[in-house]
Amino acid sequence: MTPTPSHQPSLAFGLRWESDLFGPVPAWAVTPNIATIEALSRQHLGADNLSVEFLAGGAFNRVYLITVSSNTGMDQKSYVFRATLPVEPFYKTASEVATLQLLRQHTSLPVPEVFAYDCTTKNELGFEWTIMEKIPGVCLGEVWPDLSLEGKKIVVERLGQFSKELREKCRFNAIGSLYQRTELSEGDLKVSVATDYNDFVIGPIVNSFIFAGKRKPLIERDRGPYRSDRAYLLALMKVELEDKKLLLKLTFEKRAAGIQKAKHESLESDEDDDLAEDVPEIQETIQQLLEILPSIFPEDMQTEEFVLRHHDLNHSNVMVDHTTLEITGIIDWECITTVPAWEDTYPKMLLGEDMEEQPEPLAFGDTDEFRIERWEKWENTKLRKIFDQAAGSGANNDKDACDKRGFREQLDLLELSTRMVKNWIIEYEKRKREQGC
Repeated sequence: MTPTPSHQPSLAFGLRWESDLFGPVPAWAVTPNIATIEALSRQHLGADNLSVEFLAGGAFNRVYLITVSSNTGMDQKSYVFRATLPVEPFYKTASEVATLQLLRQHTSLPVPEVFAYDCTTKNELGFEWTIMEKIPGVCLGEVWPDLSLEGKKIVVERLGQFSKELREKCRFNAIGSLYQRTELSEGDLKVSVATDYNDFVIGPIVNSFIFAGKRKPLIERDRGPYRSDRAYLLALMKVELEDKKLLLKLTFEKRAAGIQKAKHESLESDEDDDLAEDVPEIQETIQQLLEILPSIFPEDMQTEEFVLRHHDLNHSNVMVDHTTLEITGIIDWECITTVPAWEDTYPKMLLGEDMEEQPEPLAFGDTDEFRIERWEKWENTKLRKIFDQAAGSGANNDKDACDKRGFREQLDLLELSTRMVKNWIIEYEKRKREQGC
């Protein structure tokens, strides 16, 4: 299951990149064969009497429900088969499997058990795949709107306890992704960072900022692991600069050839032409970010201890018992990495502005969007306090942490609006002057 550099060019089978308002989006150029999925499931689950049906599609995956019946037909077991697009060949699947295994072995977090997987595309399906446990319960999003504030507190308090356990038991000395030591190539092992768990190491980061898009695999990318948050951010900015440099080169070649379609597969859309027009502004904005980076990430005060964080903890990825509200599982651990403590904040569903004054309670069946928004804002303010009490994470909301998170967020906005990024820089510099810094 260990890749070699020579494998890389052929691993884009079935993948194409499309564009939307927020950037490149992966899409399936080839649909996985369901008969092959059935055959793989029978082989690895040791069951003949099973059925497979399409369940859902995500950003990078197609998910199938496997139902295994007993010989009597009275009992059934369910599993999940997930086929994965080769957005970051080998590393995305290998790191997610390793993360799940470490969590199951060393924490109490309820995460799926992995029964079989293939990190390569050298199999009958032609895609990387995973067979894992189907978590019981219902998606939190199905019950959340109807829960009382007290019911929501039960769930949020438990999530806070899990967050605290992650920060206490999953502390590391580098930013990157987790891997089983035995699965990494010799080259990756040379730069990997050891952990307190001997079977696992921190290796190349699996981060969509670094792999998303047609051009990213063609450029030189420093994928870590990184020994400081400063090194991590510098690597992200370098990837952005190299990506835009390649875009300009390909655009020039396209125009010089006088054709409507690029001769390179990495440049095929009008969106690329439009983005190329913005490249000088993006480069200038990155330079401005580089100029303020030392004031936010001083060399003599770099973060050097990191935690494992589920950055996409939302209503869709938390499973609960709809009666007891006990959390039965936390799913979707792909692209989960170690991060600086300042990046470890609230679950996505709790983010937002504070609202301390309680608005008028909602009447049953109220559909007024303004009243609903105010009520949810007030509820989330209360729930964040519950989360902080359980997780002990209030320290991550000091001004330095907010500035660091703000800086990181600007990198995601570069292609969307350099004006927004420059306004953030202006506000930051103004605040520092007022503070006499």
